[in-house]
Amino acid sequence: MDENQVEKAIKIDSNLTIHKRIDGTVVPVENSKNLNDAQLDSILLQMNVKEERIKDMPQSQKEFLASQGGIAAEVETSNIKRYFNSSDGKQYLVTDENKEEIEKLRQSEMKKLNLESDKNINITPFGMGSDASGSFKAYGSLMYLGKSPNATEFSYAYEDNFSFNSNVTQKFTDKIAHAWQSHTTSIDVRGDYSWYVLNSWGSKNLQFDSGGSTFGRIGSFTQPSGIFSESKGYLTDIVRIPVTNKNTTGRWTSKYTHPWTLVTPSINIGLVSVTIGTFVGDTWVWDNTFNIQAY
Repeated sequence: MDENQVEKAIKIDSNLTIHKRIDGTVVPVENSKNLNDAQLDSILLQMNVKEERIKDMPQSQKEFLASQGGIAAEVETSNIKRYFNSSDGKQYLVTDENKEEIEKLRQSEMKKLNLESDKNINITPFGMGSDASGSFKAYGSLMYLGKSPNATEFSYAYEDNFSFNSNVTQKFTDKIAHAWQSHTTSIDVRGDYSWYVLNSWGSKNLQFDSGGSTFGRIGSFTQPSGIFSESKGYLTDIVRIPVTNKNTTGRWTSKYTHPWTLVTPSINIGLVSVTIGTFVGDTWVWDNTFNIQAY
């Protein structure tokens, strides 16, 4: 069977028709930046992307995924953890058992920073269902794009989405990073951060860095000034894995840093490893695993 053979055409609306291959993947859509939101959402649904996930996506992510084509694949996000990094260089894992104790430390750190900067910034306690900058959410997603032109590699989109459900009070430089296995090679990258204010979305591209490594990616952005009601972003690498790894476990690990000061942490990328330098603020980590195969 020729997996690249187009099986059928699907009419999205009177102005747009897309195509699916025999293996179920959607053929890349040309000029996706010219499509409206309803058209993009319909294309993503044809790619088996769930509605809840589509709602989490910034506009540029929808456009990029449509331009790549493919189909959503199963991935498990696990080992989700949150840490608080204090000014004495210590890192504290936040759990249900110790969150009240960590909350006292966080409030103390903020008072110290306010005195040093002559400001009066408040942070929301854990007990109110939030953190210093609104409730944070993050997870990994996977798209299967088909095989490479010579059919020796599987192509995937490794995606990490993140969001805050309210305004961010510490407006410095946030970073997101992910790292993968030795058999994985990145061939393209995209990332964006969007925020909602005055009934419209603003956005900016992430700044990318590999940290001198071929095993991962770092994306960074400066939080916008002013008050916004919510924000969301993503980091996506298009990667290839040799088909000789079929039916083994694919994995990438991810970390997000949200500093409370101008001091942004250094990040080192290793094999499925992201190491964070010293800073004051919050860190979230999570792992993503899947079965390497065609979907």
